[in-house]
Amino acid sequence: MRKFFLLSLSLLFLIQLSSFGQALSGKVIGETGVAASKVNVSFLNSANKVETKADGSFKIIASKLPDTLVFSSPGFEPYKVVITEKNIKDPNFEVVLLNKRSDFAKTTYSSYAASPVSSELKEVVVTSAFGTKRKSRSKSVAAGRTSADKYERDGTYDYAYSSPKSSTGTYYSYVGASYNGFYAGKMMNMLDSISPSKDSAKLKTQILTAGEINDFNKWKMWEDLSATEFKQWSTYWGVSAKKRFSVQLQNKNYSAIINQPVYLIDKKTNARVWSGITDNTGKAELWANFNGKGDSLKEYIIKDADGNTVAAPVTFEHGINHLMTDKSCGAGNAVDIAFVIDATGSMGDEIEFLKFEMEDVIRKTYATYNTLDLKVGSVFYRDKGDEYVTKSLDFQNDLLKVLNFVKLQRDGGGGDEPEALDSALDVALNKLSWRKEARTRIMFLFLDAPPHDYAIPDMYKMIEKAAAMGIRIVPVACSGSGKSNEYLLRSMALATNGTYAFLTDHSRAGGKHTEASTDSYDVELLNNLLQRIIQQFVFVKDCASNTTKPEEPFFHQPENVVKIKIYPNPTQGNVTIESDKELKEVYICDFTGKLLMKLSSSNRGKWQVNIGNYPSGTYLVKYITADNKWGTEKVVLIH
Repeated sequence: MRKFFLLSLSLLFLIQLSSFGQALSGKVIGETGVAASKVNVSFLNSANKVETKADGSFKIIASKLPDTLVFSSPGFEPYKVVITEKNIKDPNFEVVLLNKRSDFAKTTYSSYAASPVSSELKEVVVTSAFGTKRKSRSKSVAAGRTSADKYERDGTYDYAYSSPKSSTGTYYSYVGASYNGFYAGKMMNMLDSISPSKDSAKLKTQILTAGEINDFNKWKMWEDLSATEFKQWSTYWGVSAKKRFSVQLQNKNYSAIINQPVYLIDKKTNARVWSGITDNTGKAELWANFNGKGDSLKEYIIKDADGNTVAAPVTFEHGINHLMTDKSCGAGNAVDIAFVIDATGSMGDEIEFLKFEMEDVIRKTYATYNTLDLKVGSVFYRDKGDEYVTKSLDFQNDLLKVLNFVKLQRDGGGGDEPEALDSALDVALNKLSWRKEARTRIMFLFLDAPPHDYAIPDMYKMIEKAAAMGIRIVPVACSGSGKSNEYLLRSMALATNGTYAFLTDHSRAGGKHTEASTDSYDVELLNNLLQRIIQQFVFVKDCASNTTKPEEPFFHQPENVVKIKIYPNPTQGNVTIESDKELKEVYICDFTGKLLMKLSSSNRGKWQVNIGNYPSGTYLVKYITADNKWGTEKVVLIH
């Protein structure tokens, strides 16, 4: 009778469980990989609450989904995750909690009171082969105490000091003590309109500052640098991004055709010289003699996968090659983004900052593109002889798994400047499951050191393969990265139709950062820069759209410093450009800023150009004045 009673109770419990909720089983571990016991686990919208066991495991009942699961413990940063019908069934549900950063700032203010800080983020840095000089538009203010000297962060009190709030609504918060072994006195926050006392959770992100150089947007400057400052490094690395063939693939309705293979072919031998995939604007970049060798007089043809041909293609200085196809316009929803990170000891000054920024960017990207089939993967790498050479996570649409993988990684090993970059690229290209149907494939590459010399031949092959797979490499150079590495990374970005980014000293986080070789760049938060690049690469113009409303360019537009008339605007092709002052150079660009053509400089104040061969959309008239100031105006093309 007693056994029957117990069996009845068990059946009743199971019936109630199936009627009123679903069980979620999982595990909680700390950032060092050790099981986290006695962590409170509760649902936000119900009274269900449990505590993790000694092995970090837990089981909790969800009464209604979706709901937010909250993890909290005195020793860890609080963490929240949304539980849905999908992830509640995950047999490997695991959460990584970060240790509380309770040692942020407990020193006196006097050491930092005299340090001037910029009250504006934008600053123009001018660099040339003859030296560097800084032209700053920013104002300096002396740091001073505010009422935010002591503020609450996740339930604990830490001491921090901020400059007075500037007219731009920006706080610059300092910490005095070390943060995970980093230097004391770093600028820990540069947030527009964020008060530390009210929004302290955001102090973990939006710290690092960065710049971007897209050499497609300043092609002539890249050519000049390749022949002067970077010439020795071109020989050293055996790569030469010079002989460039740009291709615009479109159909007879003048719609851009994306994610299609195109090839540069040796006319005599019919061998493929370079392969590329059209990007989200229907363009691809093909390269001859990328290894710095070969016959400069060789003749080529350009073909797509359907056999459509450009019989006598021209290099970029003579224009864009237009390739016509019968394919219909359209873009799939798949997007693949990989984060590849150097985790050697030399990255110790910045890797924790980078992880926070990456986690924030990944969260925001999943939220922004929730209508797309977005997958994120990651590779961390060190060097041969270290604890590991590579660790990887294949592409996931599970946000939690991606964040947990990133949180568990630490810096270590290394010891010499070159690292196993070739091994990391091999894993990223060949072990991550890149999808052929993806409209966009991006590889962000964070590093501070070049590959070993013995890997140079393999590096060329992997750059070539990335281009053939349509993977756009976006290197982000960190502190300690020198000119040799800069040339290699910028060449990789060009070869794969990507862009080059670099951390700057403006955040005061990490070691010294090498100034990039360029005329000027905008300083922005790395967090914003990464999101902007993702948006720029993912955006696809609606095939059915023939609107006169211009798309917004995905880069900072210079102010118009002279009066420019563009007519007709919108246009069906023919455009007249008039200026009230002499212009030194005039270009036509797409909305990403990529140069399409250079107009004759002999016309002085009036130019006539036909852009009718390009797909419908927004284009930019980009110009340089006689006193070297940049400006842009928009023109809309409608077919």
